[in-house]
Amino acid sequence: MIEKLPWFAFAAWAAAQPAFAAEAAYQFARQVEAPAVKQEELLAVALDSDVFAITQDGLADVRLLEETGKPVPYLLRKVRTTRPRRVRKTWPARQFSARPRDDGSLEITVELEKDDPHPNGLTIVSPLRNFERRVRVDASTDGQQWERAGNETVIFDYSRYMDVRSDSVSFPETAKRHFRIVIDDVTVEQESELLALTRRLQGADETERTEKVTVERRPFRIERIDFWREVEEALATGDEKAKYPVTELRVEQDTEKHRTIVRIDTRRQPLTSLTLETADRNFSRHAVVEAETDQGVNKTWRRIGEGTVSRIDFKNVRREDLAISFPQSRQARYRIAIDDRDSPPLAVTGVEAEGNVYELVYLASPAARYQLVYGSADAEAAVYDTATIQELLRSGFQPSRAELGKQQPAPGAGQPAEFRPSKLLNNPLLLGGVILLLVLALGWGLFQAVKRMETLPKE
Repeated sequence: MIEKLPWFAFAAWAAAQPAFAAEAAYQFARQVEAPAVKQEELLAVALDSDVFAITQDGLADVRLLEETGKPVPYLLRKVRTTRPRRVRKTWPARQFSARPRDDGSLEITVELEKDDPHPNGLTIVSPLRNFERRVRVDASTDGQQWERAGNETVIFDYSRYMDVRSDSVSFPETAKRHFRIVIDDVTVEQESELLALTRRLQGADETERTEKVTVERRPFRIERIDFWREVEEALATGDEKAKYPVTELRVEQDTEKHRTIVRIDTRRQPLTSLTLETADRNFSRHAVVEAETDQGVNKTWRRIGEGTVSRIDFKNVRREDLAISFPQSRQARYRIAIDDRDSPPLAVTGVEAEGNVYELVYLASPAARYQLVYGSADAEAAVYDTATIQELLRSGFQPSRAELGKQQPAPGAGQPAEFRPSKLLNNPLLLGGVILLLVLALGWGLFQAVKRMETLPKE
């Protein structure tokens, strides 16, 4: 038996050979077709069905290369839908002076600091309530020659009547550093809301009544002046969706369970919803979406979403919801089970698949050409330094769009991949062969021990 153990060792070594000579690292390549850039630019290229069909679930087997084969760092991100919004960036005035004018107004002169942004408005911050003042703003480059900045504005607070307040003055954006703010009637007379009433009586008769109103001279108190600049930023509102093609559609009837089964084959795109296409009207059915997944050596169906598909079309009432949403899934096969119960089955003529959009964002150099390579069962996710790209995106830089060219075999496709010890240690055939060898060796050792014990003299 011992003489046969080398043959088992040889069999285990032969089973492990795929770990030494695995399939090609990348199966396909596509040129990145981008506009010519004169300086370093931020570019983005969206992945399509050809890429999703052959790549791993986490897209770990995607690389961006220069013509020389040098890898290019990139940021893989899910594309988001955005809408523009105005954001106000504020800073306080630090160098200012004030003086009352003969006409009862107040003149405030402000000089912005060198590093302050170009403003297009200011806010007069006051603790007072219930006021109304007229404000004019002039601007100057040297503090001597003044030009009007924007229109005359009324700032106010109507808290006596309702919670309404406006204390900002806007004007066109300017690079001038000197501003003169003139506020009319900084000191006003304001009647008290309380009335003092005095009555004189003789017996039950009133002989005299006196009403007294208090008038207060109230200056317009200013705590500070804030300048601001409004900029437009993109606000993320959700994930951008794209329509993805379905490669095959089959409709079956499960008469035993009274269900319509719609089977869909896809190219492993990152889907998030399936929408039925049917000409039927006036129905409402419960539907379940299942994805085919691997469970060991077997295939099984896993529920990933459910909902109610319906269409109401009667006179002027028209309403429909034929989509079933689910968390992102990248499987090749799906099926939709529609519960018909005793109603006639739906005549499903098609299914529209929709899912998320993914793109690679990278810094492109002038005159450089790039290609995308992908498709490898044993590639591991690359870890790149993307801090610069992320900072540029946070700062508001929007990448220019690039496109992928025609798919073709990658350079070196079909050649053995680089050997990695981790692949050898994780090879199930090798581990199975080693375990079998050890079991046989242990069994042979026990067999020999029992034979020796039988030859020992009995007491």
